[in-house]
Amino acid sequence: MIQGGFTKILRDNIINLKKFLKGNKEFMKKILVHHKRNETAVAILEDNKLVNYYVDRDDEAKLIGNIYKGKIQNFLPGIQAAFVDIGRDKNAFLQLSKKETFEIGQDILIQIKKEAIGTKGPRATTAISIPGHNIVYIPGVKYIGISHKVSGQNRKKLFDIAQKAKLKDAGLIIRTAAEECDESEIIEEIYKMQTFWKSLTKNLNKKKSPKLLYSDNDLMSKIIRDELTNDVDEFLIDSLKITQKVKKLVKHISPNLVEKIHRYEEKTPIFEKFNISAEILHLNDREVELPSGGFIVIDKTEALIAIDVNTGKFVGDLNLSDTVFKANIEAAEMIMRQLRLRNIGGIIIVDFIDMPKEDHKAKLIKFLREEAKKDRVKTKIIDMTPLGLVEITRRRLK
Repeated sequence: MIQGGFTKILRDNIINLKKFLKGNKEFMKKILVHHKRNETAVAILEDNKLVNYYVDRDDEAKLIGNIYKGKIQNFLPGIQAAFVDIGRDKNAFLQLSKKETFEIGQDILIQIKKEAIGTKGPRATTAISIPGHNIVYIPGVKYIGISHKVSGQNRKKLFDIAQKAKLKDAGLIIRTAAEECDESEIIEEIYKMQTFWKSLTKNLNKKKSPKLLYSDNDLMSKIIRDELTNDVDEFLIDSLKITQKVKKLVKHISPNLVEKIHRYEEKTPIFEKFNISAEILHLNDREVELPSGGFIVIDKTEALIAIDVNTGKFVGDLNLSDTVFKANIEAAEMIMRQLRLRNIGGIIIVDFIDMPKEDHKAKLIKFLREEAKKDRVKTKIIDMTPLGLVEITRRRLK
């Protein structure tokens, strides 16, 4: 609902809108790392705006991605599920398919896909996958997939490269980062992952269960794998120890990117230097202010996430329809950032300010789809309903 008259539109919002209308996709990307005591925080900036935020605390148990040789303790036949001993306080919950048959006391290879919550143990799967920098290695299946962000001729090129590896007992997903690599780099990584998996499962029958075989919970390794690409301009770290660790890791994975890694040594705390401290403090707030004076409200329900756009104090000197359009564009940019920052997944319904012009509605949907391309997590802008609500689906990042 529109509140008040309109007198001003912020310069930054106009510049961003002009870039969008001109099809300008260039942006500056920075990775900032702040370490204190037993906590490491990583902020990802695009055009000096916070778009991703990760925190790793040493005292928190992290199981997602771990691969175990577990032992089946009991079954729940009514829901086709089993509890698996993985050597921790709580057994892992494993949903079984109709084709999977096991016995109590049997050893089983599983991977954790969801952390334990309350009295519930972690959730597990028998569909194991190991992410690398350019590929995801999937043992035990015959499948080749390409990241949804890869389009056009590159999809076929990468598919052909994957086929050249001629894997008989494993499948692959080619990640977006592979677009920037030579064929030899991709093939080499595929064979490295194959060798790694063979060494991981060597003499598996002789290893007593429950046993942890593989852990994927080092934050800096994940940042290097998922965020450090050729489009990163700076990778700044305020800890000497972590700087040395990151450089050592990157030398083995992408030696050409080592020159982008630097230690931050200024007296001003790194997040304050880049003006993101306040935003980080309010990441879980229900209301999010927009630069122009408007705001969005984010409400979580069991079924979906509802987001409402309000003009608040946002005012301008243009005609009503144009001002409403620009208010919605500004809100759209913030909404897409908040989905990434808060790791929001599932069904999202957005109630934008009503727009009478059909071309404005079309441009808003187009803008949202362009913003969705910046998200490495699969995000789909469905469309605008007859009531003016925009439907979005987003896969939650584990």
